[in-house]
Amino acid sequence: MLDKKTIRRGLLAARRALPPVEATANSAAICARVETLPEFEAARAILTYVASKDNEVDTKPLVERLLGGPRPVLVPATLGKGQMVWSRLESMDELEPSAFGVLEPRPECRRDTPPPANSVVLVPGLAFTKAGWRIGYGGGYFDRFLAGFPGTKIAVAYAMQLVPEIPVAAHDVPMDVIVTEAGILRCHLEP
Repeated sequence: MLDKKTIRRGLLAARRALPPVEATANSAAICARVETLPEFEAARAILTYVASKDNEVDTKPLVERLLGGPRPVLVPATLGKGQMVWSRLESMDELEPSAFGVLEPRPECRRDTPPPANSVVLVPGLAFTKAGWRIGYGGGYFDRFLAGFPGTKIAVAYAMQLVPEIPVAAHDVPMDVIVTEAGILRCHLEP
């Protein structure tokens, strides 16, 4: 089995190499599938990253649609040392690139909001297994948050990001659902 660093490097290079037209079309298909999930439809709040780099699944059109609706949209804001909080977003104009190039609310636009019960979170990553295990970017921000998150964890990824196996550490948290342009995968961990 390859180590996380090698898997991370290989899939990041592959994702960056995706033609923009393909990345855009696949992102639209993924987000359309997410919106059909019963958990998503029933969620009291939507927690999501806002795609900004390395050909991540583009969540911006989905976020823009959600901003006009009744449910709050919460986006991550990093605090340093691997910690993040969720901030209620009211407009895409409130976002700016952080130190890591990730779009976050500008300090004066932060509205720190604890995620309500019955929320869903859209989780980025570089690699996923069918059992729901994930390799992120290595900072641990999402892992720390997911460890205490009781809602539904939805990974959004391109089908090429599904791998047969990855090393799993004690702090890793599996996804409940993985959504790709090829379909929806409900994760069930092996006993």
